[in-house]
Amino acid sequence: MVELHQQVAKETLPAERGIPFSKHIITEELPANFPAPLHLPAYDSTTDPTEHILFSGSNRKTLRAYVQHFNTTILEVPTAHQEVLFSAFTQGLCGGPLLESLAMKSVVDILDVLARAGKYMNLKDVWLVRRRSRDRRRENKLSSSSRSRGEPRGRFNPLIQRTSIIPRSSLGQL
Repeated sequence: MVELHQQVAKETLPAERGIPFSKHIITEELPANFPAPLHLPAYDSTTDPTEHILFSGSNRKTLRAYVQHFNTTILEVPTAHQEVLFSAFTQGLCGGPLLESLAMKSVVDILDVLARAGKYMNLKDVWLVRRRSRDRRRENKLSSSSRSRGEPRGRFNPLIQRTSIIPRSSLGQL
């Protein structure tokens, strides 16, 4: 066991440098056809590598913006595996009904994930349209009820006759 610890200590870089990779990984050559992501700045080993790679949620305001960003990002890495793409997509979600749906019902591939995200975006659009129309109706109702016509409006009751009709009806002039 001690020998294993000594061997690992020899292969890893000193901890004071703060690089979380072994010498073997750092010295490994990248394949000639490896496309580097364009949106990713160079890693300077001063921050956490996971945070460096992840898309920050503070820049994202809507699911639609996240899906658009994700689509442009996966175009830069055409050889990524489906499991990696699915994991990256779910890691970037902030929670909510889409993430719950993906956790409860398995997906076949990344196209299925993006199709389900599209359905959730359409659902959100429908709810926004309904909310806006409901708010407009409330505003119209409030503005029409707040109008003053000079006399108070009573409720209609068919059993109550206008006083001008009563005398004529009693005289048979109706």
